[in-house]
Amino acid sequence: MRRSPARTRRARQRGLTIIELMISMTIALIVMGAITYVYIGSRGAYRANENLARVQEGGRFALDYIAQDLRMTSYTGCRSRSLSADAGTFYNITQPAIAFNGAGDGVIGYEDGTGWVNPTLTTATPIAHAAGDVLTVRRSAGLQTGIVGSSDPVARTVTLRHNAMGARNGDLVVLSDCKQAMMFRVTNNPATTGIGNYPTVLQFGVSGGGLDGSLGNAAVITPGAADFAEGSRAGAMRFIETTYFVGTNPAGRRSLYRVSADGIEELVDNVEDMDIVYGVDTSMPEPDDIADTYVRANSLVAAPATPNWRQVVSVRISLLVVGPEGNITTNAQTYAFRDTTGDGLPETQTAPDRRLRQVFTTTIALRNRVL
Repeated sequence: MRRSPARTRRARQRGLTIIELMISMTIALIVMGAITYVYIGSRGAYRANENLARVQEGGRFALDYIAQDLRMTSYTGCRSRSLSADAGTFYNITQPAIAFNGAGDGVIGYEDGTGWVNPTLTTATPIAHAAGDVLTVRRSAGLQTGIVGSSDPVARTVTLRHNAMGARNGDLVVLSDCKQAMMFRVTNNPATTGIGNYPTVLQFGVSGGGLDGSLGNAAVITPGAADFAEGSRAGAMRFIETTYFVGTNPAGRRSLYRVSADGIEELVDNVEDMDIVYGVDTSMPEPDDIADTYVRANSLVAAPATPNWRQVVSVRISLLVVGPEGNITTNAQTYAFRDTTGDGLPETQTAPDRRLRQVFTTTIALRNRVL
């Protein structure tokens, strides 16, 4: 019995449909596998590039920020490099005395944080030092404000044109012209103003500064130290001591922190370590303002026979910055960081995880110590 043409056609269609379905599924699986492979590869490349961008952005910003402060180390106004207690042109009348007597006292470091005392702040909870070296920079900062009339050594006051710089009770202020400078503590409560004609009196009394009024200035001022005339173009600036260190942020990761009398701030997250060496001019007794050797902070002491902080003319900073995500590198990454043997070459180290790491290094000249 012969099948009808219609039945034969339907049978062929059913058989071809199953075969085609199997072939289509196979092709679809191959295409999906290829797409998945490309997607995973692209996603991995995107994560790696994004982490690299974050690392480079953080490292460059951190170094630029520190460099701005270091370049201005010891700045106290006109002719900062020539103003010093040794030359009788810089007068520090603060009591208790701040250890600053001119351009030679603007920078100090602490090897692995040893000896650094985390300041007590009223504005924030201190962040503990976690790793690496600590760097402290002292300088005048912010807006320089001219004076109205002349300073009054008897009344122990000076009147500024305004207080846009925000000098507060207990703050350190440097009053300077191109001949001399005087650093004092503010012992009254000046009002903060904008820029303009808003005469503001700053007092440098014996006491009255700080939360309990115990901070102040020397009872006897060296004759002439507080004499500043309006015609001398004398101006006042806040004097700030700023410290950079690596601490642990609330998220449990290391970050670069900056702390001063204004408070503490997290500058860059994922900064894992900081290493600092100091360029010392050993050309004595006639210094040429060129770094002859680079040493660590624990090699610098205030003794005539050894390099001391006043001979430091440059600072070389290295930051180890890590990416925010894990499983970026195929294997544990190796990198060169910190010279531990004294041969001048950083040691090769192996990362403890697969996060991306990069070392950023720069050398900054201290402008107020070199020609």
